[in-house]
Amino acid sequence: MGLNPFWQEDVFLTVQGIYHQAQIRCVEPYFIIGFGQKLLIHLIPVSNNFNPEELIELQKRYEEENLLLVQLWEDVWLTKRTQVLSRINSFLGLNKGYHGRKAKIVTLNLKQASTFLNDNHLQGYIKAKYHYGLMDNDKLIAIASFSEARPMKSKGENYHSAELVRFASIDGLTIVGGLSKLIKHFLKQVKVNDLMSYADRDWSLGKGYDKLGFQLNQITAPAFIYINIESLTRYFPHRLPKVILGKFEAQNVLNLDEFLALNGYFKLFNTGNLKYNLYL
Repeated sequence: MGLNPFWQEDVFLTVQGIYHQAQIRCVEPYFIIGFGQKLLIHLIPVSNNFNPEELIELQKRYEEENLLLVQLWEDVWLTKRTQVLSRINSFLGLNKGYHGRKAKIVTLNLKQASTFLNDNHLQGYIKAKYHYGLMDNDKLIAIASFSEARPMKSKGENYHSAELVRFASIDGLTIVGGLSKLIKHFLKQVKVNDLMSYADRDWSLGKGYDKLGFQLNQITAPAFIYINIESLTRYFPHRLPKVILGKFEAQNVLNLDEFLALNGYFKLFNTGNLKYNLYL
């Protein structure tokens, strides 16, 4: 059950038309599409009986077979189809390669960053302090966004840390050394003791961070998310619209989950994040 009863079939027919090796691995209770010996996509309806721990164990089971299992939620497919297909292309090694050393680094403004990330990143734009891009002639081909430096008094009086908030490149292109180049540029501009970032466990095993010299320091717990059925917008609990929270607080009969369900919100979850640090 979900927003579209035929969405899983739509995913399969779409990817099979592009990647002829795509096959349905299993349907009950998990609808999983396999892509040879590299990748599995688990298709999750917004309305389901799964729990985060179950899906984490499912991913671990396939990881033992050297397979990446991606958790693809129904709403993500419906709203980010192009970006999903781009990620699949990248996972399967079908992108065109481009050497990052050829690119020019530029500083981007908020509008440039938000437009590029909303077009090319699965999670879209998120607020950040610094945005740097890679240009191929006059074309923007990648962007990395970073937070401001923050004091970490628990690690020392003068210890500062910043976060790599987003990285994305254009569809169909893998930029060899591109993220490393942007990180080095940021570290020349902003002095910190470490750079932190998160890998989304729904989509990643964190191997890209390992290659860049980051260290895995924490596995964060799964988080619950609410999705507005009409707009398909996702909200963490602390970021729910003030209007709906005001209506909830004005009544004292239903708990939050019950109230949101009656007002057009599904409760979803993710499988948490892998927290990485690059120490300098």
